[in-house]
Amino acid sequence: MLLLAWTTFAFAGVYLSSLIVPAILCVVLGVVCLPAHVKVRPTADLIALFAVVGVIALQLVPLPAAIVHIVSPHAAAFREQFTLSAPGAWMPLTIDRASTLWALAVVAGVAIVFLASRALLEIGGTRMVIRGVSATGLVLAALALAQDATAHGLIYWRWKPIEEGAPPFGPFVDRNHFATWVVLAIPLCLGYLVAHAEAHRHRALRGASWHRAIVHALDARAIWLTSSVGLMLVALVASLSRSGLVGLAVALVTGWFLRAARPGARAGERWIGVAAALGLVAAAARVNPMTVVHRFGAAGTAAIDRLTIWRATIPIVRDFWAVGTGAGTFETAMLIYQQPGSAFRINAAHNHYLQAAAEGGVLLVAAAAFAAVAFVRAAIARLREDRSGMYWMRAGALSGLAGVAAQSLWETGLTTPANGVLAAIAGAIAVHRASPHHHE
Repeated sequence: MLLLAWTTFAFAGVYLSSLIVPAILCVVLGVVCLPAHVKVRPTADLIALFAVVGVIALQLVPLPAAIVHIVSPHAAAFREQFTLSAPGAWMPLTIDRASTLWALAVVAGVAIVFLASRALLEIGGTRMVIRGVSATGLVLAALALAQDATAHGLIYWRWKPIEEGAPPFGPFVDRNHFATWVVLAIPLCLGYLVAHAEAHRHRALRGASWHRAIVHALDARAIWLTSSVGLMLVALVASLSRSGLVGLAVALVTGWFLRAARPGARAGERWIGVAAALGLVAAAARVNPMTVVHRFGAAGTAAIDRLTIWRATIPIVRDFWAVGTGAGTFETAMLIYQQPGSAFRINAAHNHYLQAAAEGGVLLVAAAAFAAVAFVRAAIARLREDRSGMYWMRAGALSGLAGVAAQSLWETGLTTPANGVLAAIAGAIAVHRASPHHHE
């Protein structure tokens, strides 16, 4: 939870100096938790995860120029045009070694967080983790709303983002990336809220007085979770992130389908209704509803801009189709591939899948697709075998990840380290195996 809070509030981890402490924490987590994974037989999702990290590491390995020319024919010409010097006899597959090294460090750190979280959650603590996410989200939303109202586009009322793009929101340099964090966090908290409400309903005393029944229903934890969800919803609406609102809608629809597979959550649904009602009322008070309507009304113009970016990305995918330009190098590639006279500088593909294809080619896309399929199969298996209240927290984690998968058609929010850490924790909640000796 320290790792999650640090990456979230330290500019979401997008600057090198903000990742020094997270790097140390990841090393500690790796030393403590990864040996447990080495002792057991590797599973398909574990193999796929190592494959993704391995492909990115391969892009950094110097290879003979003749081999690079075979697998990536345009790499030498790009380097010559970009550096104004002839390439040497040995060269890596990536066109920008520093950017790919940065990407490898972030991806490896997120992988460690996922594996360590899964190992730790197998002996308990899921509720504690989600309570930490809820507390972080509550503070984050309050900070973001205050900053949005008074900071005039500055982060923490002082710093202006270095990168161009959407305006900042809270400690995030891009409001759409803030929305990614919230889309992951809200379903997690709702899943815990359902599990908590159902557990209290089953423990309610029969024949209790109306006064005692009300006191029993209004417990502090349910109120805390409801407040956190409501305030995060207000912050998401105030961010005016269209992709975030659509992603949250997809997450809630996914949660509804998962709820249909496990009926009997009446008490939890009432709390969800309360959280949604409070959040929407507060959002309407904070943001003029017509502003949101006009924001979505301008989606056509945004779609034209996205299509312009996607068309500019296609030549990169075509020229580097096999192994890509290197993880984290999209902005570098666009320095050459973007046509002159553009109205804006392209620093992201605004489609995570298209950017992965440009940076990693068929090799990385295949490894990532294998990892995604293995993860979904493992998550569905855990859901089917879970008969405890943990089901709702797993469902919340999966719903949030589904929402971000939908948002990724329009944005690249998961490239932000803070979002990667929270996604790794949500993934661990979805697929971990609870110890037979531990009952949450």
